[in-house]
Amino acid sequence: MTYAYGSAVRLTQEVRSGGELVDPASITLTIRLPDGTTTSPTPVNDSVGVYHYDYTPTQAGRHIARWVTTGPVGAAEEPFDVAAQWETGIVSLAETKRHLNLTTSAEDDELTEMIRAVTEPIERHVGVVLRRTVVETHRGGYALVLQKTPVLSITSVEGVGSALDQDVADLLLDTVSGVVRRQDGGWIAGPVTTAYVAGGTSVSPSVRLASLMIIQHLWETQRGAATPRFGADEAVWDPRFGYAIPRRAIELLGEQVSGIA
Repeated sequence: MTYAYGSAVRLTQEVRSGGELVDPASITLTIRLPDGTTTSPTPVNDSVGVYHYDYTPTQAGRHIARWVTTGPVGAAEEPFDVAAQWETGIVSLAETKRHLNLTTSAEDDELTEMIRAVTEPIERHVGVVLRRTVVETHRGGYALVLQKTPVLSITSVEGVGSALDQDVADLLLDTVSGVVRRQDGGWIAGPVTTAYVAGGTSVSPSVRLASLMIIQHLWETQRGAATPRFGADEAVWDPRFGYAIPRRAIELLGEQVSGIA
């Protein structure tokens, strides 16, 4: 499960002995954060053998909650992910539900996961859509080729070791190709660590519609939606549903962007 940055994550645990809920002699909750540090909050005892803790993340990335009990002895781990700030997805939950004709909130968590999941395959075709900061190390040369495009701006180019920093004001940037050169045509001594902002200032209608199509396709195939073949008397599984991205969505996105990881 992926949660929005700053939202509360409810961690729950049941303690049983012989199939029955029991209060253990002791229970501890330890959460390992993405940077490797840990925190050990005190869980709340809701009823016999039932515990929870509402944790508010302060870091983006993978977290692991570990519950340990004695009397009875037991251990359980529960991973959860926290999205970086401003990375909610190409389309909103509300427009996705309109597209799928859903009116309840029962599937909101599942749909939110799908919305985030389609971002990476779409960006393989059209480049970075969601604005974000990227940090890369380059060997230097007469030109640097940034890996994520389009590029909105360069934040810094800092020399590593004995290499000199480059003043961003002295650089020329091709925002489409991601090629960076010095204005005087000189050599950029490396290695250098380059920080820049990639993404767009808006989402095109074709990318937005393709996103909704892919989400709809994943939603239908997960539920085993069968479609009748021509000439068949019964509804049978259509092999086209074996694809994660339908062809009509790919046609909207266009050819895959060269050089996008």
